[in-house]
Amino acid sequence: MSNLINNCYHIYSNGTKMNDMFSERKDKIMMMNMLAVTSFANDVRLLTLQVMDTHFHVIASGTVERCSKFTRELISKLNIFINRKGRAAYSIDGLEISMDPISEERELLNKIVYVYRNAIAAGFPFAPWEYEWGPGNIYFIDHSSFDSAGRPLSELSFNKQYALFHSRVKLPQDWRINDEGMILPHCFVDWGTVEHEFKKVTSFLAFLYQKSDLEARYDNECRRKVMSRFSIKELRKEADELCYAVYGHGITKANAEERLYVAKELWRSRRTYEKSYLARATLVPKEVINEYVDEGE
Repeated sequence: MSNLINNCYHIYSNGTKMNDMFSERKDKIMMMNMLAVTSFANDVRLLTLQVMDTHFHVIASGTVERCSKFTRELISKLNIFINRKGRAAYSIDGLEISMDPISEERELLNKIVYVYRNAIAAGFPFAPWEYEWGPGNIYFIDHSSFDSAGRPLSELSFNKQYALFHSRVKLPQDWRINDEGMILPHCFVDWGTVEHEFKKVTSFLAFLYQKSDLEARYDNECRRKVMSRFSIKELRKEADELCYAVYGHGITKANAEERLYVAKELWRSRRTYEKSYLARATLVPKEVINEYVDEGE
């Protein structure tokens, strides 16, 4: 087994704990930059990444100590971000980030593709390289095309860089940013290692056609490994609060249409992954949940 496989991890946040944490464009830019800066500061290489509205995924390469420190720093920084944005109410029992070791080469290749395709699984209608909040089109391409993309950090003063990245870490000054101040993924994502591991573009493209059962398996793995899930009592409280906010009364006084709306919203925001829990918390019959609440919502 290679040293690379011995030191690769799937690191991801628990989306059931957050409600549209990165829903705004500026939030996603902030998170992309945070991943770039924090990985560089801890000598951790990112092989791929994806920032979604409620959570993020990365495949990281580095020693267990460095990847653990990278994860702890992300938790600390994101908690500051939540508080600064006034979003503490969206955090249920604190932010959770998992770090799962990858033990086999095939698993590494599959999980790189799983993360790269994550937006598609969530409903993004285009190719994965078109998704803005991932690595983009950086694998198996003419890399010289990025030589003049954006502008280098060397053109910015240290104070300007601090204002953009909220860090005093001295970043590589040949890294480049776009017009919105986001560090280009080509600068900090280790595309060279990804190309080396897949060996040929034909192999990479073949892996992109990931079977739905494999994708579902990794989805379930992530769900099982987050530290906790909502209990029925907690989920009922969420349902009541949402129902009051929208309709002015609790879930027990809601009609069938209102209860179904609440159920769909709780499912969409990933407050639970168990439809049986959702049915009991919202007082919607399970057969109605199964018929009208879609897996992809």
